Amino acid sequence: MSIKVLPYDPKWKEWFIEIKNQIWPQVSDLALDIVHVGSTSIEGMGAKPIIDIDIVVPDMNDLNAIVSRLSRIGYIHQSDLGIEAREAFCLDYEHKHAHHLYLVTVSSTAYRNHVLLKKHLIENPDAFRRYYDLKVGLAESSENMEIYWRSKTEQILEFLEAEGMSKDELASIRKDNL
Repeated sequence: MSIKVLPYDPKWKEWFIEIKNQIWPQVSDLALDIVHVGSTSIEGMGAKPIIDIDIVVPDMNDLNAIVSRLSRIGYIHQSDLGIEAREAFCLDYEHKHAHHLYLVTVSSTAYRNHVLLKKHLIENPDAFRRYYDLKVGLAESSENMEIYWRSKTEQILEFLEAEGMSKDELASIRKDNL
């Protein structure tokens, strides 16, 4: 399996907005926000052309309602896939823009991971370059996607620690990704 990390494409922001506009009407009364996360959300960062999206909620009290509403537009609830306070969804059809959709609580480690990594990479040019180079190198050398994403974990944890994530949060992320 070939992993392709492409140069940054400004269209990725447009793709996010298009996908968000399909989802937001379904959850706007239950969610706090829909956020573009991951490498495609960072201007200049190379990435696999897959948009990562977090639907941010105050808690999981409305999970069943959100699952039901998202199912009306083709999303299938996949469970938390082993990540606490993060529910994953996939589509029952092929969307024109590949994306990963997650439901996260605003106070969850999963959400903090996403937003703090993005913040760190935007604000720290050296970290940006190191992460970019790591992604490109791993895409060229990794035998599969699991090796690719697991091999990024230690560098991501370094950046998250610099952003003030607690030892417990970092241990949780390490456990989930190694």
